[in-house]
Amino acid sequence: MKKGRFIQFLVIIVFMFHPVSSYFITGDIFILDSGTSRLDLSSDLNEKFYDFSFNNGKLKVSTDELTSKSKEVWTFQLNLPNLSSTFIEIHLPSNLKSIVKIEGKGYLLDLDKKTLTILNPKSSILISYNLEDSKSYSFLIYLFVVLLLIAIYFIYRRSRKRKEHLLHIMPLINENEQKIIDLLIKSPKRQKEIRSLLNIPKASFTRYIINLEKKKLIFREGEGKNKVLKLK
Repeated sequence: MKKGRFIQFLVIIVFMFHPVSSYFITGDIFILDSGTSRLDLSSDLNEKFYDFSFNNGKLKVSTDELTSKSKEVWTFQLNLPNLSSTFIEIHLPSNLKSIVKIEGKGYLLDLDKKTLTILNPKSSILISYNLEDSKSYSFLIYLFVVLLLIAIYFIYRRSRKRKEHLLHIMPLINENEQKIIDLLIKSPKRQKEIRSLLNIPKASFTRYIINLEKKKLIFREGEGKNKVLKLK
């Protein structure tokens, strides 16, 4: 007898002496962070699956019936009738922290992918798990965004105020003072560096700097030769 026919013969014998339901169920169950389960299943079941019925062998629905919560521990429980074939992949929440326990037989757990695959025809599975504290992360992100927006607002306000002040003062400054301002807009510089770049006599340069300070356009930091000029 050929090998293929021999296997077929054994399958027939098993079904003759161990009759089971011919029903099957397959598909995916996605457990969301909120505890809601999203079902995408196929089956030839004639009976209801919890409070839902298959439509042309398909079931796509969301439910909160499969999960419960006690303090910080979530529990997902799935009970199926005795079937001839079961292949359901359960996708655990994206912010899964740890698994407390699993009850049931005939499953494969992949923690890297956060999936649990049911292969047992007598499918009854219970998973207890903890989630990361998403609220605290959300609050920190919200706080960071708020502080960032406040900082941007004050930087913008200060920059705008400086520009308005410059536009108001510009008609009152001479050409050399304007050149000093243009250099400082690019970056702060030492007095000696500015005087060298503009080739202005020392006495005149000192007078320009004093005038710009009186007009509250610039200020000096440091001492002696290390004094640096900056825009206000």
